[in-house]
Amino acid sequence: MKTKIFTLIICALTGVGLNSLAQVNTGTGTGWEGLAPGSPLVINENFQGFPFFHSDTESNQGNSDNVIDPISGEIVYGYMNKTVKVPLVGTQDSAVTYIFDQCAFAPQWKTAYAFRDAVENTPNVSDGFVEISRTYASTPPTVHGSFVVDLRKLEFVDIIQWSHSSTGGNKRGVLCEVSVDNGTTWDTLRYQPGTNYNASFTKDVFTHVKTPNTYRCDPSAFGMTWEDGIWAENIMLRFGECGGQTARIHDLKVYGDYTATTSAKGIKSDDLKIYSYLKKIRISEQAKVAVYNITGKLVKTADHSNLISMDDMPSGIYLVKAMAGNRAKTAKVLIK
Repeated sequence: MKTKIFTLIICALTGVGLNSLAQVNTGTGTGWEGLAPGSPLVINENFQGFPFFHSDTESNQGNSDNVIDPISGEIVYGYMNKTVKVPLVGTQDSAVTYIFDQCAFAPQWKTAYAFRDAVENTPNVSDGFVEISRTYASTPPTVHGSFVVDLRKLEFVDIIQWSHSSTGGNKRGVLCEVSVDNGTTWDTLRYQPGTNYNASFTKDVFTHVKTPNTYRCDPSAFGMTWEDGIWAENIMLRFGECGGQTARIHDLKVYGDYTATTSAKGIKSDDLKIYSYLKKIRISEQAKVAVYNITGKLVKTADHSNLISMDDMPSGIYLVKAMAGNRAKTAKVLIK
């Protein structure tokens, strides 16, 4: 058992509260130093493998706006719908799904102002992006778009790191939402408007507590980096514009846990679920259970149970292994 299998090890070393640590976000374009991933990198996307699709020929020409064909008078759409399967890093047998709704692609462009000023992007912001359309008071108007990342194949999503830029001007906001119920409902994870930046916030996935921040998106014309703690399973992400702004996502790194379906022959886990709530660990049925703490030490066991009390244990991330018949499940849970 490796000793550093969990995220938030910094929490144990420094005594920083879990909720406050969950809200450490960079937003400065310098990197991702705030959180320490405890799971491997499973997605490392920079969109440079996508075919070019944009209504402008140069990146400093602004958003991929819909235009009217001067001959036919018809609207030429600058955005498309596209669904793509993307293999997980280091695997050959599984992929996650990207769902693009009214998006454009520029696999080699710098951020708009970096292109304009002949300078490099902000550090850690790659060339290439997916551009998400926006609802904006223009003629003809574009439509509201989104970029969905379906991560439900992952057993646990630890941390996401991502970067964004804008088309320049005042079109600088960005929005990241999360769903834990298969896309039925969406909750705002990060809200970064381009103008009223005092309204910006991040939200804890578990407690739904909003933490205000004062990050301005003004530098997004050169690129900005963001980092958000997820620490949950059955996750879907959705990126979009914020307040009528045009958002470009340049990078997406996802840290999480995935077990190949061929790694444990005859063992099934799809219908065995592990949950945590109010310092209790719940399994969907009676099972043999083992719970490990942040150092990998076994702290709880049960031979035939579906409820493990953690009232006497400190808050943090725990690894839970459950076996019911020929069905096995391993999951990380947050105890608060």
